[in-house]
Amino acid sequence: MELLRTSRRKFVKTGGAAFAAAALRLRDAEGAVAIRTRGPSAVAPARDRVVVYGAPKEETLSEDYTVEVNGQSVPVYVIQSRWHDKKYSAAYFDFCGSVTVRIKTNLPVSQSPAGSTVRPDKYGIRPELTDGCATFTIDRPFDISFEPNGQKSPLHLFANPIEVDPPKRGDRNVIYFGPGIHKPDRIDLTTGQTLYIAGGAIVKAAVTSTGDNIRIMGRGILDGTDWPHFEGPATRMVYPSDGRNILLQDIIIRGSWTWTVAPTRCDHVTISNVRICGSRCGNDDGIDPCNSSNVTIRNCFIHTDDDGIAVKGTAETGQDPKPSENILVEDCTFWIDFANGFRLGAESRATACRNFVARNVDFIHLPDRNQIYVFHLHPEDNMPMENIVFEKIRIHGAGAANLARLTPRHPASPQTIHVNPQARNPAWRVPGVAPYDIVPGEGPYIHNVVFRGISVYGRRSSGPLPEIDLGGLSEANDVCGVTFENITVNGETITGTSSDIKVGKFVNQLCWRT
Repeated sequence: MELLRTSRRKFVKTGGAAFAAAALRLRDAEGAVAIRTRGPSAVAPARDRVVVYGAPKEETLSEDYTVEVNGQSVPVYVIQSRWHDKKYSAAYFDFCGSVTVRIKTNLPVSQSPAGSTVRPDKYGIRPELTDGCATFTIDRPFDISFEPNGQKSPLHLFANPIEVDPPKRGDRNVIYFGPGIHKPDRIDLTTGQTLYIAGGAIVKAAVTSTGDNIRIMGRGILDGTDWPHFEGPATRMVYPSDGRNILLQDIIIRGSWTWTVAPTRCDHVTISNVRICGSRCGNDDGIDPCNSSNVTIRNCFIHTDDDGIAVKGTAETGQDPKPSENILVEDCTFWIDFANGFRLGAESRATACRNFVARNVDFIHLPDRNQIYVFHLHPEDNMPMENIVFEKIRIHGAGAANLARLTPRHPASPQTIHVNPQARNPAWRVPGVAPYDIVPGEGPYIHNVVFRGISVYGRRSSGPLPEIDLGGLSEANDVCGVTFENITVNGETITGTSSDIKVGKFVNQLCWRT
């Protein structure tokens, strides 16, 4: 996936955001990894069929839920959380045709309007509720959160298409983990290798890779719960670096100790149908493309404590500060417990952050905290940020206080090595505080950003509207060419004269459209 590029001066002179929206046209890039999608090519012949994977006998399963699909029992796993009542559950299965899902809960069922809810709304699932059981029939894959008592102890239920031609044990260049619990601690992949985690498998490890044409895939669970915060066997849980044609597909990732998926200095990365069940620790960002280009994140379910998607530049001294560019996020669902939805520029050691598109996305829960935003753009150091589009974003707003913040930050000073004193692993370096040189560039600034078709629904009837905050640093470090089009909160259209719109100095070519 590649997006068209144009210079910042041309964008500004030709009308800013309107030109950006026209220029951000996607086209296929040669050499991109081929992926199996949720469409017909990934599904077995059309007849009713269910595949259920047994849990390892050593695994302690959830006592909160019983799940059946067409009468077959589905194992329900426990997910640790530091929020709400400190736990939730997850289950998965494969199917084709039409299936009937039956969920029985042992939890007290809320009688409030927020109780007994299936999110996101896009699937249109309205289960029949009888004697603590929810039943529905469906004929397409889905990722849902079933919430009988609001945000306390929900069930995340993931339904896949049936696998077609998965790797087999003994295949060349395949590292294969079958059903059961495996404890390799750390898996290091090289060029041409595939890591396959079969359904029913739980692999307790970090996964790193260096090289090209690498695949990480399967139906099973990659598990980080054995390691305390910041003390895992690698500095990221899934850490592809310095490679081209990287595929991460279909697996469930549970309980990371730090950033969950962080492709770094990579080109042509596809992350498809991955489910992240986090919030066990802080700093567990969902997916962080760092100095990477041509990244596609599609059909993912991301539940984290920290930022859902964070685009960064993390180059240290001596490393190429490649731009973070040509990134597409689409058809994803997010639950964020503590931090931001999209955060671009938290670490800015890159020559640019540009050509980022997010579309058809659902936020089912967000925190109600000051200085936390659904869209938080704040390039630092000298990094330019330009050509950003957010469209068709649906936000369940009962807990989300703030919508968007676009504020370049003053350049920082070079930092020194800081080893986390609580880390038992001496190789650990705290993300964002490694030594680095400030990367030469024209920034920081934010140019050519489009927010289109953003809807906040289910918001509390009282309290302020979601805050929108824009402000530059100087004429050279400005915010320029920003369009807000069809932004609604509970059906009310937000305009430039609405309350809680903050426009500071050095903001140019700001446009509101309905």
